[in-house]
Amino acid sequence: MALQSIYDIDFIQLYKTHKKRAARPKSSPDQWNQKAQAVEIGQLETPYTRAFIGAMDLTPTDTLLDVGSGSGAIAVLAAAHVNHVYALDFSQGMLDKLMHNAHHYDAHNITTLCKDWDQCWADVPQCDIVVASRSTLVDDMAGALRKLESKAKRHIYLTYPAHIKFGTAQEIDSAQTPELATPSYVYVLTILHQLGRRAQVRFISNTSSNLGKTKDVDWALIDWEV
Repeated sequence: MALQSIYDIDFIQLYKTHKKRAARPKSSPDQWNQKAQAVEIGQLETPYTRAFIGAMDLTPTDTLLDVGSGSGAIAVLAAAHVNHVYALDFSQGMLDKLMHNAHHYDAHNITTLCKDWDQCWADVPQCDIVVASRSTLVDDMAGALRKLESKAKRHIYLTYPAHIKFGTAQEIDSAQTPELATPSYVYVLTILHQLGRRAQVRFISNTSSNLGKTKDVDWALIDWEV
C-alpha cells in the first residue's frame, strides 16, 4: 500500500532500522574509562556549554538529572543554578573526573550514578529537569525518549548531531549514501510527534554560544515539556 501521508510512516521502527544499517561499534565503559584518563580538569566552559545552559529554564529549587554526563560539562556547570544534580554515566572513570571537576568549580550538590541506557533505572530519582547532552546516539530512540520522560517532572533537553556525518564510519560517504550514515535529528522530532509531544528545535555551534545564530551549527537542541 502506497504511503498517503506522514501519518502512515512508523518513525519509531524506521529509526531502529536506519540506526542498525548505520551500525558503528557500540561504545563500552572500558573505552570511556580510557578516554577519561586524558580529560583535563577545569576545561568545562565552552561556547557549547554556555549555549546549552543558557537555553534551559532553571530555578534554584530544581533538581536536574544529566544522562550521559561524561566528565561534567553540563552537570557541573548547571549545579550553580539548581538545588541538586544527579549525574548518570556508564563510565566510572568519567564520573571520577566529574567529581574532580565539581571540586574545581566548587559544586558540592552533585550525586553520581554509574548506569547506562539499557540498565534498570528504578533507583534513579525523578527530577524537575532531565538532560541528555551529546549522549543520544541510541539504538532505540523511542525507548530512550520514554526513559527520559519517566524521570522528568517538568522539562527535557537533549542534543543530537545536526549533521549525519557525525558518528558515521569513515568508509561511508554520507553525501552519497545517507541511508548508511547516522540517522538525522529529524527522526527525534518525528518520533516525539508520533508519541504526541510538541518539541522545539534550536541549534548549537561548538564555536559560538549564540543559539542558532551562526552559519555553522553542530548540534540540534531539542526540548519539550512533560
